[in-house]
Formats: sequence, C-alpha cells, structure tokens
Amino acid sequence: MLQTVAQTQRALDANLSEIDRLTWTLLYEQSLDFINGPLDSPYRLFDANQKFKSMVYSNLFRGRLEHIRAIYFVTSSKDVLSTENLFYSFEQVNRVNYQFMTDQLEKQPLKMSWFSDNRAIYRPKNSYESPVRASVTASRRLIDNNTAKLRGYLFIHFNDQFISDYLREVQIGSTGSLLVSDASGDVIYQQDPQLAQNNKISAAIKTLPSQGQGLKIVDGKWILASDTSQISGWKMTAVVPIDELIGSNQKILRYLLIMAAIGALISVIVSFLLATAISKPVMNLARLMVFAAQDNLHVRETLGHIQEISLLQVSFNRMMDRIQTLIQENERQQKEKREALLQALQMQIHPHFLYNTLDMIYWMAKKHNADSISKLVTALGRFFRFTLNAGQEWTTLGKELEHVENYLQIQSFRYRDKLYYEINVDPDISSVIVMPLILQPLIENALEHGISNSPEGGTVQINAHRFEERVYIFISNTGKQIDLDRVRLLLQDDSSDHVGLRNVQQRIQTAFGPEYGIELVAGMEQGALVKVTIPYRLSMSDQVQEEAGG
Repeated sequence: MLQTVAQTQRALDANLSEIDRLTWTLLYEQSLDFINGPLDSPYRLFDANQKFKSMVYSNLFRGRLEHIRAIYFVTSSKDVLSTENLFYSFEQVNRVNYQFMTDQLEKQPLKMSWFSDNRAIYRPKNSYESPVRASVTASRRLIDNNTAKLRGYLFIHFNDQFISDYLREVQIGSTGSLLVSDASGDVIYQQDPQLAQNNKISAAIKTLPSQGQGLKIVDGKWILASDTSQISGWKMTAVVPIDELIGSNQKILRYLLIMAAIGALISVIVSFLLATAISKPVMNLARLMVFAAQDNLHVRETLGHIQEISLLQVSFNRMMDRIQTLIQENERQQKEKREALLQALQMQIHPHFLYNTLDMIYWMAKKHNADSISKLVTALGRFFRFTLNAGQEWTTLGKELEHVENYLQIQSFRYRDKLYYEINVDPDISSVIVMPLILQPLIENALEHGISNSPEGGTVQINAHRFEERVYIFISNTGKQIDLDRVRLLLQDDSSDHVGLRNVQQRIQTAFGPEYGIELVAGMEQGALVKVTIPYRLSMSDQVQEEAGG
C-alpha cells in the first residue's frame, strides 16, 4: 500500500511541477509590461485584461486549458485581471482567503503554493450548477526583475479533472479508495465520497504524520497508508478494509499450508526411500559380517548403486579376501613348521647313547694316537649337541657361527684337501639373537652346489659385521658357477622339494619382517655370494650389560 501511494504521489507531483515550470516565464521575461502604467480608467483596465487573457491562454497554458477553470492576477495596486468575465474588481475578492494565501506566498516567495477550493479568493454566483467544478488553486508571487518590486499575485484555478485524470484509474486493492487532503486537512480529491463522510476516518487522516509516510488502523476495520508531497504539502491517503487484506492473507495462508503439507509428504516419501536404499544394504552387510564371524569367510556382498555404501561393500569383500589369504598363508607356514619339526625329530638320536658312543670313539682314537679321528669326533659331538638343542626359539650369532664351524670341520674330513674355510666376525655382534640353524643350510647348499662338483675343490668364506642397526652376514664360495635364476625361483616356489633356502628365508622374514632375509648374487669369479640381513638385536641379559657398560 505504501509503495502504491508513494508512486501515485510522485506521478501527481510531476503534474504539479509541470504547472510550476509553465509560470517561470512570468518571472524572467517582460511579459507583464502592459500593467506597468496606471489602470485608472475602464478602457486601460479592459485593454490590460484582454492582453492578460491572450498571454495566459495563448502562450502559457495553451496545452493545459482542459484543466483550467479560471486565471486571476491581482496587481500590487489591487487591480484585478481575470479570465472570468464576472470577476473584475478587488471588491469581489474574499479578503480572508486572499490574506491567508498571500501570507503563505510571502513565507516562500520563489515557490508556487497549492491550496484547496476552500481557499478560493473568488466564487461566482451562478443560478445553476456548473458541470465543471472548481478543484484547487495554484498561486505564485510575481516581482519585477529590474526593480525587484512586487507586481502582484497570480492565481490559477483548476477544475476537478486536473487531479482526477491522474488518480481515478489508480486502484487500491479491490475495494480500497484514494483520498487527497491539504495541510489543513481539507479534502482535495476522493475516489469514494462516502469515506470522507466517515468521521473516524477523517479524524484519523488528520492524525497521520505531516511529513513522510504513515500507517494507521481505524476502528479495527480500516487500514490507512499515507504519503506527504514535498512540493504541494498534500497528503495522499489510501483507505483499504482490513477484511480485504485478511481475506487475501488467509487465501495465501491456505495455499502455503497446502504446499507445506505436500512438501512434508514428499519429504517423508523421499526420506523413506533414501532410508530404505541406505539401510537395506547396510543391514545386509551387517548380516554378512555375522556369518563371517562364524568362520563363513566365503561370503561376498554385491555392489550397490550408492557410492558410499559401495565403498563399504568393496572394503568388506577385500577384507574377506585378505583374511582368507592370511589363513591360507598361516596354514602353509604351520605345515612347513611341522615338517621341519618332524625332520628334526627324525634326525634326533637318544643323546646319552650318542654321547657315550662318541666319547668311547674319542678315547680309542687317543689311545691309538689318531688325532684326526679325535678331532672329528669332538666336532661331531659339538655339532650334534647344538642340533639336539635347536628346538629352542632363539640362539646367539656366536653360537650359530660356532655350530657352522663344527659343521665345516666335519665336512673338511669328508672332502679331505678339497675344502678350505675362513670365518671373520666382529666381536660386538656375537650376542646378536638369531633363530638356530639358519646358516647351516646355506653352507650346506654352498658345498653341495659349488664345491662338491668341482675337481679342484674350493673355499667357503664367512664374514659378519654390523652397519648401523643391521647385521650383514656374507657367505661366499668358490667352485662351479651356480644357476642364480634357478635358485631364486626355488625361493619363490612353494611346491618345490628344495625347502632349505626357502625355509631360511621365511623364518627370517616371519621373525624380523619382509625387509630382512637372504639375497643371492654371482661371485667375483665363480661360485656364489649369499647375503643374510638381520636386525641388530641383543638378548635381554647382553642388552642390560651393554647399557650398563655404556
């Protein structure tokens, strides 16, 4: 309502400003020279009046004559020039209204002022009702630009079409009405005359703000929205029944409630569908997890269409595959461990009988001065003692190398002058913990594939040293060149009967991790070089002694 009233007020102000612009020529041109002389005779007054009519009708307001009822000019000497034939003397002027209007003009001498018909300075006394009724009066103070003396006051009396042509087509709602009043509260224009007769509405209009916009509710039945013109000071008020606004609001509210109900129903349906689409695969996945917890690792989930759920399903399937792979790998390792233990048990002989027999052979060799036989028996006894105690989980690198030396000493009797060996070990790594019997299979492999097939024999060399937090053991042999590619395949082939090297590799990596183990490379000349990598770890007692010494 306020926007409509403000836009209508601006359109009416544009019309008033146009009238103001048409009178500017009277301020800056010598178009009123015909009143410079005295108008002391009827002839001169008649001649000046004719010239005044010609000026205002032909020059100034030629395009606005349909809105003009009459134009008056009262000179400073109280002479009257008028387009109204019956108005020709100052004695006919309403002195009260004339004084009121001129006082207002003196307060704002350069501005055109607007007044209601109640402030008209002249009212014709007709014996019949004229179809063209008076409406408002625009008044301006005119001075001589050369002398700055007052020439008089111009009064332009408009008919009721002047405002109605701009306001009668304005619609305020379906039953609302528009009303225009001046600063004194006098009604200038009204679309519905009955509203002006409502005392409560008339009183409420007078209480609206005299500047800017205002809203007011009257008697709980009407809403008033007003806007005041800065050009004329007129107050334009829109009056609308509250029932009309409430009825529209109720209709909008019904539409909103219907839309809200439909939106809620759609939301419930969409939520149900989404919940079903999400919860069903999740519940199915949970059911499969229950089956998997009962050792049913063969179950797999079918991938769905929702990306997030599909990620869970893919992860579940990968987990099942990984668990089955780990179980199979563990079963294979346990099988190899059992086979190794079975082989160790098969190799075991009753220790007391074995030790007593070896001890008897040793003393008989001493008795017959067979030193080589006594050395062989001593080495064999130490070898079997370490082998029979190899069921322990850990041993030290020093003991493992001592066992290897006994093994090489025994083999040197077998190969006579064809086998030579050399062991070089850093003293500070003798206490490093290792699994028992990890070096003997490597030495045995070096003898079998490198030296036994060579007519001139060869040399086995063992070097062990520490670098940072790792221990490197190098086992090299001379002799016949071996097929390294074949040996590497044996390390990876689980179905091969050659389990010695693969067993050592798996034991090291199982105990220490995949970054440790054995590696085969070609020797400098012939033969092979095996590099064994284990971490630098001491037994608990040796570690305490090392920390105490440090």
